Amino acid sequence: MNNPNKLITFLFFMGLGLNLIFVYFEQGRLYNNFTYGDLSLGPEKYIRSFSVILICLTVILNLFASKKKYLSKIFIAFFLILGFITINYLVTGPGMDDLTGLMDAKGIGPWLAFGLIFTAFDDYRYDLFKKFLVISAITISFFVIYTLIFNGIGLYRGQSLAKYRIFATNLVWITPFVFLISKNNKKLRIISIFLLFIGIASALICVTRSFLLIYLLVLIFDFFHTKKKTGYIIGLVVVGILFLYMLFNTESFSSSYELLAKRGLEDSRSNQLVEFLTQLNFFDIIVGQGFESSYYIDGMEYNILDNQWLKLIWWAGLIPAISYFYLTAYIPLKLFLKKNQDYETKVETFVLIIWTLACAGLAIYTTMSVDFYFFIICIIQGRLLYKYSLRSDIR
Repeated sequence: MNNPNKLITFLFFMGLGLNLIFVYFEQGRLYNNFTYGDLSLGPEKYIRSFSVILICLTVILNLFASKKKYLSKIFIAFFLILGFITINYLVTGPGMDDLTGLMDAKGIGPWLAFGLIFTAFDDYRYDLFKKFLVISAITISFFVIYTLIFNGIGLYRGQSLAKYRIFATNLVWITPFVFLISKNNKKLRIISIFLLFIGIASALICVTRSFLLIYLLVLIFDFFHTKKKTGYIIGLVVVGILFLYMLFNTESFSSSYELLAKRGLEDSRSNQLVEFLTQLNFFDIIVGQGFESSYYIDGMEYNILDNQWLKLIWWAGLIPAISYFYLTAYIPLKLFLKKNQDYETKVETFVLIIWTLACAGLAIYTTMSVDFYFFIICIIQGRLLYKYSLRSDIR
């Protein structure tokens, strides 16, 4: 590996490592917001700022190294997204001196960081990245266990979300990949099963139907790619019995299960989408409504939407949304449907398809942002785009 690549790899992992550390503080900020209405951070806010700066610097330096590794249309799609969103922010945003605005989902920061898709062509770096993901899943699982021991779950869902939502959201996008990619690694098999267990437990604690559905899809995918299906079924039964024991013999988990059962058939999004769509006009679809986009439900103003594809069209316009869909959904789906793919590629395409569904409303806590899990998804996606660039038979 030459010196420029060494520098890029160093910045790459420094940025990711600092953002991993910030996951703990981000969860603490969410707890303070739920409990005291306080979103402020202490000096730890600089951990995220520095991590995002390193990530963006990695992207900028790496663009030169990756220019011959990816198809030109992939670069064009990326720069269309970044260009339109930058113009959108400069015209409608709070300004380049507003760090919060820049790092917002409607700011420039997340979309410059999206350039991480161009970092995954290097085999050595990507192999290190997979090992880093195992460490990341273990670290966040430790955060979950630590919180369980010292803070409990909470008496109602709001308290559970306040204590675990950030952990659960990051785990749902890291643990499935680690679990599936490690299935043939005897040294990591027990660890990956344990990590999956913690991920499912955190989803249950937060009473998050979408996360539990994602884990179910992961198990189904894994079952169909397992040769020894009898042993797999026996293992699932054993783990299921353990979960049932926890549900019915642990007061906090029992409360989570009861609330989950009540929410099982609850429709919490249709009214929001109907109200949003009735207020969306043709001009918004073409050019976007901008940074301060909002709509009304029962006279109250909202700037959030539980469908990230519609939200991206709404505030950024049609061109960035189509470009992001092309890179995030269309190409991975083409690879997924192609026969005779190697197992690692199948796992990567599966993760991106789940991400696509999550952005469509399957998982409302999933956003394009400067959060740790988004960076992880970008890198996995980048590996797919690199493989797609090498495959002349499916382009």
